Amino acid sequence: MASPSLVPRLAGCLGCLVAALVPRIVVAVIPAQASPPPATAVAPTAEVPPLVKGAPEPLVAGAARAVVAVAVSHRDPQGGQRRVSLCSGALVEPNLVVTARHCISRNLTTSPRCDRSGRSHNGDHVGGDIDPSAIAIYTGDHIDVSRDDARARAVATLHGEERVLCDADIAYLVLDRPLTDVTPLRMREAGSLDRGDTVVAVGYGGGASNRLGVRAARGPRLVAAVGPRADPATGKVLGPREFEIEGATCAGDSGGPVIDADRGDVVGITSRGAGCTAGGNHVYTRTDAFAALTAEARTAALARR
Repeated sequence: MASPSLVPRLAGCLGCLVAALVPRIVVAVIPAQASPPPATAVAPTAEVPPLVKGAPEPLVAGAARAVVAVAVSHRDPQGGQRRVSLCSGALVEPNLVVTARHCISRNLTTSPRCDRSGRSHNGDHVGGDIDPSAIAIYTGDHIDVSRDDARARAVATLHGEERVLCDADIAYLVLDRPLTDVTPLRMREAGSLDRGDTVVAVGYGGGASNRLGVRAARGPRLVAAVGPRADPATGKVLGPREFEIEGATCAGDSGGPVIDADRGDVVGITSRGAGCTAGGNHVYTRTDAFAALTAEARTAALARR
């Protein structure tokens, strides 16, 4: 993923940030009516020690298992090939997954231009939603969509009405069946997130090596800043419902949760960043700012059970 263009001044946009979305990377191209390619063996990696100081036992023992892979199929109408792109998400009810909006909608740009008020300065960022039936959920330490069976499929998507990702890159997937063998994570729906809080980000970007499809936890890390904030010297811009941690976001991590290392609840969703090895300008959407959306999604999921 290319580094974003960070500029303190843009035409008509003082203090804007151009930041690349953590992309939905294509993880498989499967010809129509052909046998899947053989699986590639990838050793699981873990960047968090077995015990995180100050973290409760549920976080250490079970939180990562509730982080799921969100695979989106795209059919090429000309060549008949199926392309699968990969994001991450978190199971927060037996049949409900939280992820990033840009993972489940059609992207109109890969580089949103946002200001500290959460406004877009390059128009709409997303169009219509991807058909929920094209979204599959996988679990495990390492997933291979050409080999593994999906655990569930989406039947509905829920998100805000805005078509920009600034300050709003969060969405929910209602699943066609509950994952009864996975303990859902708790969502932070009230209470603040503060600079200096300790968090762990989890996703299928494979950590520093970016082994796509490998679930890796990165941290513990400190929350570096909470929006609204604009720093012309560095180009860092956060909307009122966003925050930054000093940890890199890799392709495949989009939509993955940021978990409070002391309380074990989900406090953020991975949105956009400066690249897999960069140390700053990684933006996450706060979950507590979307309590009404969370309640609506929970109601919709309950109605499906």
